[in-house]
Amino acid sequence: MKLQKRNFSRDFKIQVCEEIESKIKTQAQASREYNIGSNLISQWQTIYRKDPVNCFAEVSKFPVGSEEVKIKALEAALGRATLENQILKEANTLLKKMAQERRFTK
Repeated sequence: MKLQKRNFSRDFKIQVCEEIESKIKTQAQASREYNIGSNLISQWQTIYRKDPVNCFAEVSKFPVGSEEVKIKALEAALGRATLENQILKEANTLLKKMAQERRFTK
């Protein structure tokens, strides 16, 4: 079974780091309370200590001026969404058909 990757917001990461830095909680307490690995909290603290103001800032996936790369990524996302919609429509049709058949067999 594959674990789903969790994403934590910038504000949450800063909150956890500030609680530890201000000695409100120990790293172990924060780890248990928020169900986060202590290694991950250590990484957050390292980043937070380097630059508390600008830490955990969102980094763009695309370098500036790469419109072609952005277009390809958007086209791929559109293709996936279109395929998902088609699959869902087919599943909906099958479910309706099965529901109709059950009504007439009872």
